[in-house]
Amino acid sequence: MSNPRNPQINLFKKSAPLPAKVVLNVKLTPDSGKRPASEGKSDIHHIRLEIDHSAYPYLVGQSAGICLPGIDPKKVEKGLPDTSYAVRLYSIASPSFGFQKDGSTIDFIIKRDNVYNSKGELQFQGACSNYMCDLKVGDSVQVTGPAGKKFLLPNVDFSDDLYFFATGTGIAPFIGMIEEVLRHKFIQFTGRIFVVYGAPYSDEIVFQDYFKALIHEFPQVHFITAISREDKNQFDGRKLYISHRVRELKNEIEKSLENQSRFYICGGPKGMETGIIQELHSISKTTASVDEFKKDLEAKDRLLVETY
Repeated sequence: MSNPRNPQINLFKKSAPLPAKVVLNVKLTPDSGKRPASEGKSDIHHIRLEIDHSAYPYLVGQSAGICLPGIDPKKVEKGLPDTSYAVRLYSIASPSFGFQKDGSTIDFIIKRDNVYNSKGELQFQGACSNYMCDLKVGDSVQVTGPAGKKFLLPNVDFSDDLYFFATGTGIAPFIGMIEEVLRHKFIQFTGRIFVVYGAPYSDEIVFQDYFKALIHEFPQVHFITAISREDKNQFDGRKLYISHRVRELKNEIEKSLENQSRFYICGGPKGMETGIIQELHSISKTTASVDEFKKDLEAKDRLLVETY
């Protein structure tokens, strides 16, 4: 069974957005967790909007734009004629017809983009992320998009492996992708899935119950965490990062690089993909440089990166 769907983009713009209603807003991280007070807070929310998929036919892996109401003080300060906020893009966390498969909802996993000083005091609040995390059930949101036509699943039957490397809320698109290939089955997928999920503290690994149930139901799914502030890597005894987990998966990845397996990287900060790609290069048998190796995989749609 093939999947001929192609991504549609920019069906709704800032000048004519699509209204959507909030039907769920749940905080996923604890108020007082393992993160020290001196590091501030990690406040991550699962937000679901009611939206008509026939009007907004997104594909999993795309992003949706959010129109933040109000006036941007930075634009005012610069004396710009348009003082409205720029559209903010957020990765879609639900499969292409929503978790209910009825084309009525769209999901996001959003972290408050706040900056704290060395004492844990709030210095800066991200305007749109706080707006989204503060929404109440029943509130209306103005949506643009969909956006993105590259960071997508294969649109044909796929028998090789999928690797999902995520930090923080970078896990969002991978939850939708996993649902798409395992439960919604828009393509016939017979490979394995490796999810490697990094966070500073173990209670900031969101959707843990979801992944526990998933690996119980689907033995081809492998869920691996990299908790940088709690665990040590086996190579030099220092902090444990996703790149160390990639090195541990050497035998599996070596085989996967020889076939058509795909490697997805999502999260932040921008540049976090460097260590992962370097490890993939080290595992490969190529004589090409790291940059040549990266470009070759990208050209074949086998390496897909979205970092921010």
